[in-house]
Amino acid sequence: MTRYETLLLLTCASRVAQTFSHGSRPASELSEWLERNPLGFDWNPETSPFSQTQVSRQDWTELQTMLARRIAQVRRARPDALARNCAELAHYLRINRVETDIFMLSARGAQGGPLAALIDNLVDDARLPVDQVIACLTAHPDASIRKAMSATGKLMSAGLISREGRRHNNHGLSPNTRLVRALEPPTRGLHDILHGLFATPAAPETTWADFEHLGDARDFAARLLKGALTRKAAGVNLLLYGPPGTGKTEFCKLLGAHLGAQLFAVGETDDEGDEPSRSERQMQLRLGQHLLAGRRDALVLFDEMEDLLDGSDLGFLFGMNRRGGSKVHLHRLLETNPVPTLWTSNSIDRIDPAILRRVAFAIELRKPPQQVRARIWARLSDKHRMKLDPATQDQLARESEEAPALADTALRATKLAGGRKADLHLTLRASAKAVRGGREPAPAAKAEADFDPRLTHADIDLDAILQRLAVKDAPRAVSLCLSGPPGTGKSAFARHLAEAMGLPVVQERASDLMGMYVGQTEARIARAFGQARQEGAFLIFDEADSLLSTRESAQRSWEVSKVNEMLTWMESHPHPFACTTNMADRLDPAALRRFTFRATFLPLAASQRVDAFRRFFGATPPKGLQALDLLTPGDFAVVAKRARVLDIRAADDLLAELAREQHAKPGARVRVGF
Repeated sequence: MTRYETLLLLTCASRVAQTFSHGSRPASELSEWLERNPLGFDWNPETSPFSQTQVSRQDWTELQTMLARRIAQVRRARPDALARNCAELAHYLRINRVETDIFMLSARGAQGGPLAALIDNLVDDARLPVDQVIACLTAHPDASIRKAMSATGKLMSAGLISREGRRHNNHGLSPNTRLVRALEPPTRGLHDILHGLFATPAAPETTWADFEHLGDARDFAARLLKGALTRKAAGVNLLLYGPPGTGKTEFCKLLGAHLGAQLFAVGETDDEGDEPSRSERQMQLRLGQHLLAGRRDALVLFDEMEDLLDGSDLGFLFGMNRRGGSKVHLHRLLETNPVPTLWTSNSIDRIDPAILRRVAFAIELRKPPQQVRARIWARLSDKHRMKLDPATQDQLARESEEAPALADTALRATKLAGGRKADLHLTLRASAKAVRGGREPAPAAKAEADFDPRLTHADIDLDAILQRLAVKDAPRAVSLCLSGPPGTGKSAFARHLAEAMGLPVVQERASDLMGMYVGQTEARIARAFGQARQEGAFLIFDEADSLLSTRESAQRSWEVSKVNEMLTWMESHPHPFACTTNMADRLDPAALRRFTFRATFLPLAASQRVDAFRRFFGATPPKGLQALDLLTPGDFAVVAKRARVLDIRAADDLLAELAREQHAKPGARVRVGF
């Protein structure tokens, strides 16, 4: 026991002796406590078991004298590390003397030992109210103690102490255990206190460019937080939401690094390093807001916002009772939090709209586009020291549309298993299946051959459209309806146009957008348009006849509503998009009127069929090729693949395979005698 601790115990004992009479129950408890905890003098009064007063008047007077004499001997004891840290924190928080003394008393009591035992004796055995005990031990009036310990006082509102029950024998005087530990040696000063209290996330492993798919939202979020820090603005909350693994927390870390600010994560563990409860998470949040309020370089990170939800709102947040918690009070707290707070959530479905309205800005994080995924694969392969050539990185980025976190996990597992590339594909697919709830991930679209305008046949001049839209200042709010038989190059032209315009591609199949629940298809359509708008991407809808089918033949309300949803977005979408279909005759007339360009892709012309034969097979085509007037580039690609498998090389045999493709088409005329 240090001299300062001895002085503190002597002072508390003296205050009890001065406050209560010799015949009181507190006097008896103090006497027994002094017998068990010698403080530099002997105390063992003779008491009579037949007397109702355990301490005589003479002994009580002598005790007061002995305590005063002993206090005079250690009066110059220097404050120890805990006392100095408590004083520095109290000064930083600008709490008054009464609040400071209560906090110091609670911090000492939380450590156990003689002081905790004295409080225990006075509250449990002497049956004194805890407020009265605190008033006695701190020498402050009862009224001042009650005011300082009220729910609106700084001690409670800042999360320094709580009165949630008799934890650790503190009888309702519950200090923040995590804070107490952060105050103990070897902590020295406020910097150590803050870093002992809150987790400091690791440096980001991504770059600012890795989130360029967020578009203007990325840069606006940075400007918003910078303005909030500079002006010390209150009530600034940034919400990042999206499926697990899409980089929400990583983007938060990147924002902090980009702004040169320190990111403090709150509520990640309880006081023992285990999983925290809702109460513990919200207490840490309140404490963090108050402790960091004076800084211009601090951001608070609260991951998994939905953990605090209980029903439809955040009523359990900030110490509010689950039953009957005031939403108005909660709303005011969200409007006045002094430190900019970054919230993450996997889903915002259960968050009350009233809460969302008080969020300064919200960003939905989706799976990054292919070019970003390729950069992530390259960086992660270096991190895990697995050599992946650029072609393999591009292939993985194309085939794996899952979240970046799965790539990191798959690479680590593969490295531990020996580093075989085949294992990487196995692990990645297994993880993707797991996060999809056991559903197999959809097969990724295969990379197609480079678009060749010489093998494209349409009823309008596609090259003229491409040349005009590829100009830097060309209009961007354009739309295209690309119709025609399968394999004529509709989607390939749309992607080629996007590349010429310098835009990333968001490609959606109608079958992936159609939902089994009412309103689900409409929500997915809106999400696709929203993603393209956010990323500034070229949006492509394949199988568009399923989304824009004529409403005249509709038999169910949802068949009409999905078309209406598409039409609404088509009217206002500011970026280029294209719809491809094999059945243009099924499109709603209102949709056709909304397209800037309508192009019908046709089978290859005679000269194009010759070029295609030479390109795909490297041979001079037989004369009978001219009779196959329904062939498309896709037909040639299929036959080329079949020829490689069956080792077909003769021109006539290749022609026969092409004829087989033609005869399979609807309305094909069977021709013989090639």
